[in-house]
Amino acid sequence: MALNADVHASRGAALAAENRWDEALTHFDQAIAICPDHAGAHFSRAIIWLLHGDFARGWVEFEWRWKTPHGRSLLESKTLLQPAWLGGENIAGKTILLYSEIGLGDTLQFCRYASAVNDLGAIVILQVQAPLVELLSQLTCVSQVFSDTDPTPPFDVHCPLLSLPLALRIELATIPSGKYLIAPASKAAAWSARIGRSAKPRIGLVWRGDPRNPDDQKRSVSLAQLLPHLPIGFQFFSLQKQLSELEQGLAATRCIVFDAGQDLDFAEAAALCEHLDLVISVDTSIAHLSAALGQKTWILLPYNPDCRWLLDRSDSPWYSSVRLYRQAQSGDWRALLDKVAADLKREFAHSVQL
Repeated sequence: MALNADVHASRGAALAAENRWDEALTHFDQAIAICPDHAGAHFSRAIIWLLHGDFARGWVEFEWRWKTPHGRSLLESKTLLQPAWLGGENIAGKTILLYSEIGLGDTLQFCRYASAVNDLGAIVILQVQAPLVELLSQLTCVSQVFSDTDPTPPFDVHCPLLSLPLALRIELATIPSGKYLIAPASKAAAWSARIGRSAKPRIGLVWRGDPRNPDDQKRSVSLAQLLPHLPIGFQFFSLQKQLSELEQGLAATRCIVFDAGQDLDFAEAAALCEHLDLVISVDTSIAHLSAALGQKTWILLPYNPDCRWLLDRSDSPWYSSVRLYRQAQSGDWRALLDKVAADLKREFAHSVQL
């Protein structure tokens, strides 16, 4: 019986990868009918519901992630003995640990809800990935920010960041979508002095994500693909870390300022973003960083998008400053980048001599 459930779950995953959502859901439902505790099918069903904006069912089902092998491993590494909080109990006066899971972008996206938890009267401590500690220490609603490799201070209850939409009963219409992060003032001032003023619009670029992400191949574009679509009359900054020698050579041919981004941590990247007119990024952590800073951000999405970006829309309920560009066909970046180039010229027509 379990084998049949696995077959349906695998078939559903294959159909979901082709954006055949209704057919995929049918197979996930069948897998669950055969094996009610099939965590993979439950989790996959949650992703489709969230993708369609069905938060009422989606966030509840999303909790099945803790019963997948990856989720179980993460929980075991946390060794949390205190009770979990999912919104049911009064936490006024209690200390709550909010903690990250895996993705840096996820942490940047969902840390916005720390303020809502603080508004409930709780003392919030925040455990995140080490590269984000300095930046997220700017959150005034959090009493302490520390790395996931540091000892955990005493606390009463805990909640993972990605469970906060469930705990707070978040709906599409109630997502706080405005600016909620700021760069450290000293770093912002240093970047202002470093790059000075420019008569040209300044555009930040990110074309690939973390290659360790299993979805990175579909979400990343090569610099060689991107370059022909960058119009003249702009000053481009690479926000991409660890450029290869080939990428550095390509960037230099188009006068992209690439040395600024080579050693950026997130606090430094935030400070640089605050001095840019626009950030254009594939679906990776810098896109979330720029958007959380309230900066104008254009995000390039693959044909099969992450569930947070929903379907068939160019805006995002998560970030009011974001514009989404979607592949019309799997793997087709050219048409998407043509549109980006045309919109760049139109957006800055008043300040660019083409």
